[in-house]
Amino acid sequence: MKKTEQKVLKFIDDNSLIRKGDKILVSLSGGPDSVFLLHFLKKYQKRLAVSLYAFHLNHLLRGKDASLDEDFCKQLCSSLNIPLFSVRKNVKQFAHKKKISIEEAGRVLRYSELSKLLKKISFNAIATAHNCDDNTETVLLNLIKGTGLKGISGIPVKRDNIIRPILVLPKQEILKYLDLKKNKFRIDSSNFEIDLERNFIRHILLPLIRSKLNPSVDNAIFNSSQNFRSLYSYLLNSTNEVFKDICIRGSALNIPLNKLLKLNDDLLTFSLKELVERNFSESLMFKDIISLKSLISKQTGRRINLSSGLTAYKERNELIIKQNKDSGLLEKKNIKINIGEEKTFDNFTVSIKYADVAAISPGKEKTREFISADNIVGSKFVIRNWKNGDKFFPIGMKGKKKISDFLNELKIESHKKKEQLLLLNGTKIVWVIGHRLDDRFKITKNTKNVLELCLKIS
Repeated sequence: MKKTEQKVLKFIDDNSLIRKGDKILVSLSGGPDSVFLLHFLKKYQKRLAVSLYAFHLNHLLRGKDASLDEDFCKQLCSSLNIPLFSVRKNVKQFAHKKKISIEEAGRVLRYSELSKLLKKISFNAIATAHNCDDNTETVLLNLIKGTGLKGISGIPVKRDNIIRPILVLPKQEILKYLDLKKNKFRIDSSNFEIDLERNFIRHILLPLIRSKLNPSVDNAIFNSSQNFRSLYSYLLNSTNEVFKDICIRGSALNIPLNKLLKLNDDLLTFSLKELVERNFSESLMFKDIISLKSLISKQTGRRINLSSGLTAYKERNELIIKQNKDSGLLEKKNIKINIGEEKTFDNFTVSIKYADVAAISPGKEKTREFISADNIVGSKFVIRNWKNGDKFFPIGMKGKKKISDFLNELKIESHKKKEQLLLLNGTKIVWVIGHRLDDRFKITKNTKNVLELCLKIS
């Protein structure tokens, strides 16, 4: 027992997990791992000079057993004189609503509630009871699913305020310790359902590996995962240094090409994957990375769809990545709008209303324009996307110009150019919305009636 305790104490010291004066909130399920962690921290509370609290989440999944788990945690904390925060959440209902697995739903809710307590009561750290076996299962599961370097780096020893003091211990060592100390704990029967991915690895795959290949596989994978995590940290720091100012603006991630072209192939692969995961919470597949790297050398205007529901565009000086969804407007051919109305779409509003001629003050705003209403046919306008062959008479210029040529001269990015909207009255283009009026509708000294056109972007 002493050897096990010394191993944990050394692990805590080597990784600077606990400081004197810390207020530690222990995530307590009632299972063997969290019970061991609570007993251990209580035994060494004075030496570590910390305050201890516990948290239990009742998942409402196993009927009476779930209530018995909660009661057990209350009794244990009472016997150890440790304050307990207990919360009940319908995990199954949450999983259905979010369309995720029950296991993932439980994890999300658990960390959400822990974070709330962390802010409310100002804890310094949340201690979870992940062990060495958990790390093995995580690495293998991520390796099989192809999640990349971050996935096979395993469970981090420390992440923000979350610490894992017993990550170094194998499950059998924990169980042996509890047996010798005669410490009771609860068993979750769902841990033996092998139709769950993690349980299949735990009860079928790993026993075969231990018996046929390597009995010390957990220790081997733990050491490897720590090396992978060091490599991941190095690459992450390198990426952050190069792309420290890169983030989503509006709905798009704009990555300067000159930064990408300076990277070697390995760091380019890592950086593209990291930037997408960080900004869109989407994981790129290997084929997506290949496609993105190929797009960098393609001509301006090329685009590709990624399997993660994203679209990437090659522009003159940037690689642009955004969510692959069109606005509600683009799904329709013509949107009718009358004088006195406004039409609201995904992130913008267009309105048309009469204005007082005397109140007009000329400005350079391209989102607010005034036109003569003297030559307007009726009171109806139409908003639509531009199409090939569209021409107008740009105000301040002589003669007709193709909309396509006009947009090219403005050097509008190709993906934005395709979404450009026009305001028409009858068959005449009145406004290339947000850019230029048609000369036929300009205000003159003889203008009697004026309309205000307004584009509001949210």
